[in-house]
Amino acid sequence: MEDSFRRSIRKMTGTSIHLSVHADHPAMVATLSQSMMVTWSIVLFEHLDALLNNREEAVSSSELISYSATAWKLCESSFPQIVADASKLYDEFRAKWMQRFSTDEVLRLLLEGGDFLHHDENGWCLAVKNNKQDINAFYSATIHLLVSDAEPLFVRMHGRVMQLQEKLCKYWHGESAVDAVSKLLPCLEEGLREKENALVTSLRSSLNTLAKKRFAAAFNVKGAPKYYRTAAGCARNVGRLWNPHYAYENGFLAFTDDFCDYARGLTLQVIDWYRDKWSLFLRGFNRGQLNLFETKGER
Repeated sequence: MEDSFRRSIRKMTGTSIHLSVHADHPAMVATLSQSMMVTWSIVLFEHLDALLNNREEAVSSSELISYSATAWKLCESSFPQIVADASKLYDEFRAKWMQRFSTDEVLRLLLEGGDFLHHDENGWCLAVKNNKQDINAFYSATIHLLVSDAEPLFVRMHGRVMQLQEKLCKYWHGESAVDAVSKLLPCLEEGLREKENALVTSLRSSLNTLAKKRFAAAFNVKGAPKYYRTAAGCARNVGRLWNPHYAYENGFLAFTDDFCDYARGLTLQVIDWYRDKWSLFLRGFNRGQLNLFETKGER
């Protein structure tokens, strides 16, 4: 996980990621079994039963089981290109939105928004009140545009991975799934697809959920509104929570930079997860590891 992604998670969620040093293997296996589709769980059981009842077939199979040379080479060559393409797209995305949220553009947006800025004898202040209606309206006119533009990028790169996955499955099943023992890993992979898709969908929705939550937090303040001498000064100070150290010219630039780190990191994390998944499955296992599928009483 890249440091920029880790930092963006902390900023977007308010919490840091803490990785456990010691993996809880029984809990991991339990979660894995609960994640499988019922139909594929039955099929997997049938293959295991066939394996244990016909050991001669397993012994006569090749040394490497469920290994596809064609699929492996395709996996090793394709995922780096997808990562490179995703990085380029998000670099272009960041540059575009950093320009769109320049102080001049933010000022224009606030002035043309109608009710976002208030001006009187005290100067200029933000007219957005700490209530759901005002915050939603302000979000829809600003950051929501950024998020709506990011979601198609996530979907696009995930679609690239899905296309590659279908090709990998075609070669993998065609070259290696020839008997009960060689169908164990393909069966396990198919059985987890539904859970994978649900997880990716929830990750995609997190783009809007986290963005909206962090946006609203900046206006969760009490007291009289703060006035500025000029409208530009007011525009620069909208969303001070996002830019606490004044590292950016305005708060929207700080929000955009953090969100871009999160969206890019999340997309690359999903791609890396699928790359690791297929690197694990496509290497198969050795014939000497068949006793992994036996209980102690059966050895």
